Amino acid sequence: MFLISRRRKNDQLDIWPGFVDAISTLLLVIIFVLMSFVLAQFYLTDALSTKEQSLSSLNRQLAHLETSLLSEKVQKQMSEKEIIQLREALEKFSHTFKLSEEQLATTQKQLATHQTEKTNLQGQTLTLKQQLAALEEKIKLLTENLAVESTNASVKDVKLADLSAQLEKLLNQNTSLTEENKKFKGGIGGYRSEFFAKLKEAIGNRSDMRVVGDRFVFQSEILFEIASADLGEDGKKQLAPLIKTLKEITLTIPKNINWILRVDGHTDNLPIRTKFPSNWELSSARAISVVKYLIAEGIPSQRLVAAGFGEFQPLEASDTKELAKNRRIEFKLDQR
Repeated sequence: MFLISRRRKNDQLDIWPGFVDAISTLLLVIIFVLMSFVLAQFYLTDALSTKEQSLSSLNRQLAHLETSLLSEKVQKQMSEKEIIQLREALEKFSHTFKLSEEQLATTQKQLATHQTEKTNLQGQTLTLKQQLAALEEKIKLLTENLAVESTNASVKDVKLADLSAQLEKLLNQNTSLTEENKKFKGGIGGYRSEFFAKLKEAIGNRSDMRVVGDRFVFQSEILFEIASADLGEDGKKQLAPLIKTLKEITLTIPKNINWILRVDGHTDNLPIRTKFPSNWELSSARAISVVKYLIAEGIPSQRLVAAGFGEFQPLEASDTKELAKNRRIEFKLDQR
C-alpha cells in the first residue's frame, strides 16, 4: 500500500519538470523572437538613417543644381543683353563705316578736282613764264631804244626848259584857277574826297558801310555768305550806289590822271574749313568777285585792282567783341 501510494505520488511529481522544460523552451523562443525583432529594428533604423542622409545629400545637390540653373539663366539673360548691345554697336559701326566711305569718295572727287585745277594752273604758269620771257625781250629792246633816245633827249631838254619857263610865266599870270584845275594840280586827292562825299550821301548813315581813313568800307556780311566768295543778288544791290557814284566821278577826272579803284578783301583770324585753304585765298577771291562785277557793270578793267590781305590787316584786336569789323571789303580811289 505504502509502495503503491508512493509510486502514485512520484508519478504526479514527474509532470512538473516537463512543464518547466516546456515553459523554458517557450521563454527561450520568445526571447529569441524578441532578440530577432530588436536586431531587425536596429538594422532597419540604421538603414533608414543611411537613406535619410542620402536623401538630405540629394536635396542639397538639388538645391545646388537649382542655384546653378538660376545663375545660368541670369548669365544667359546678361549674354542676350550683351548680344543685343553688340548688334546695336555693329549697326552703328556699319552706318559710320558707310558714312566714312561716302566721305572718302567725296574727298577723292575733290582731290581729283584739285589735281585738275593744279594741272590747269601749271599750264597757266607755263604760259605766263613764256609771256614774261617775251616781255623781258621787249624790255631789252625798249632799253636799247631808250639809250638811243637819251642822246636826243639832251637836245630836247633845252627846248623843254624854255617851254617850262614860258609855262610858269603863263601860270603866274593866271591867278584865278578853277576848282577843276585845283583838283588836277593836286592829283586824285580832290576827286577822292568828292567821291567819298557823294557815296556817303547816296548810302546814308549805316553802320555796315563807313569811311575809315581814305577808304570806304563795306562789311563782308552784306555782300557774301559766310565763308563764301560768291557775290549774291543782295550784295550786288548794295554795290549799286558805289557803281553809280564811281561812274559819275570818273567823268570829271582828267584823262591825264592815271587813277585806279583798289578793292581790298579782309577777313578775321578764325580758321575756315571750306574749299579755300586759308583766309588769304578767301579774301582774294572776294575782292576778285567784286572786281568782276564792277567790270560787268561798265567800270574799265584797267582802272581796277583786286587785293587780298586775309587776317593780317585787322581793324580790331582778335580778342575783342568787335571782331566782325575785320571781315570787310575796302574801296580806295588811288593814283598809279
